[in-house]
Order: sequence, then C-alpha cells, then structure tokens
Amino acid sequence: MPSCQSHQCQTFFSGPPEPQAAPDPNDIYIEEIKAKGVGCPNDASYESLINADKTSFIIIFKDMLLEHPPGPAVKTTNCQAAVRLHVPGGWQVSLATVNTRGYAYLEDKIRARQTSSYIFAGVPIGAKYHTELKGYFDDFYDYTDVIPLESVVWSPCGTSAIFGINTTLTLNAVANSKGQGIFNNTDIDGQFQKILHWQWKKC
Repeated sequence: MPSCQSHQCQTFFSGPPEPQAAPDPNDIYIEEIKAKGVGCPNDASYESLINADKTSFIIIFKDMLLEHPPGPAVKTTNCQAAVRLHVPGGWQVSLATVNTRGYAYLEDKIRARQTSSYIFAGVPIGAKYHTELKGYFDDFYDYTDVIPLESVVWSPCGTSAIFGINTTLTLNAVANSKGQGIFNNTDIDGQFQKILHWQWKKC
C-alpha cells in the first residue's frame, strides 16, 4: 500500500472542496434598469448603485414626492422599475429582504401609505407590503420587508432574470383638509430608496 507522505498522495486522499457560498462577485451585475410612472417620468428621475460585494443594490427615486396643500385631499404617485440581472451559470437568485426609507411630515389626522409589490421573472413574490403612517408625524422612516420562505421565487438557472418593483405612495388629508402633509422629499436624506439583498443557491 503506497505511503501517504508524498504530496501526490495527500492530494489524492484530500476531501472534496467546500461548497461555494456565493457566486463570484464579478459575475453579478445589473445589465439594465428601466422605470416608468408618475414618480419616475424620465431617466433623470431615478438612479441605481450596486454595492462593493455585489450582494445588494440601491434604486433611488428622486421625484417620489407628495404634498398637501394644494390640490385634492387624496394624492397618489407611482413608479414601476424593471431590473435585469446577470446571473452566473449554475446559480439562481431570489429576493431576501427589501429596506424602504423615506421622510414624512404629517399634521394631525393626515395619513400616508407606502405600498410595495415585487415580481421576479414574471412571477409575483408574496403579498403586497404596506407602510402606514399617521399624523402627527415628523421623522424619517425605515422599514424592512422580509420575503417569507413559502413565497420565495428563484430565478431561472444560470440566465438573466428580470426583477420588477412596483412602488406607490398615497397621501390622505380627508380628515384634515386644511392641514399640511409631505410624504418623502427631494433632498438626499429624504430620497425614497430600496436596498435589495439577494440570497443564492446552486442549481
């Protein structure tokens, strides 16, 4: 029986390599982002950034702003974004969490509602997610949507996938039509953004 003191024998009897925890970050990137809606009327009204380790990216909506007065007591704005992701061969990707940040100033009895829904490769992901705020309120907000395991939808194996984000803001001043309300704003601290964190698996 050959001795296992040689380099070749040690290599032959070594165990299997540890499974890859995540794909090569260089193989994960955004191919294209398009958006449309009252809250994102042109390319200058939104932007996207991908983080250094390529596990998440940010979409910033610059024009998602509602104010009262003037105009009707109930106001709504909306933006639908479609993100085309490059997915490396042998891998699938799914949404794990979505963090939503913004700002609201609501006088007494004025309400604000943020609604988010997500679609992955044509398949809806979970239910709609809602954020409810009621005046008096004057602060930034930060909420997390966690996609439940029973609602996880995986992308096709090793091919590009389209992830859809549908975001709606509603400002309701019916109960205080003379009051003032601002939902989100246009400065850097109040921009409406979603940070998308991904989870991975082999296929």
